[in-house]
Amino acid sequence: MKDITATIIHIIAEYLDKDEAELSASDKFTDIGLDSLDIMELVMQMQEEFDCKIELTQEITTIEKLAELIANTQQ
Repeated sequence: MKDITATIIHIIAEYLDKDEAELSASDKFTDIGLDSLDIMELVMQMQEEFDCKIELTQEITTIEKLAELIANTQQ
């Protein structure tokens, strides 16, 4: 799952024009400056990257939780 988390951090850092070191798995999306439209755009990109369908819920608020969701959809 570390690879998934690292890839998500890379995608988000690129999107926000930030250094990957500025982000951690426990970061909440809203705390790093992402709004719901940003998240939807990133999810579409991640669906292509991981070749999976991502169904977001209100509980998916951090990079770590998103990584867990993606890992579970790939099993």
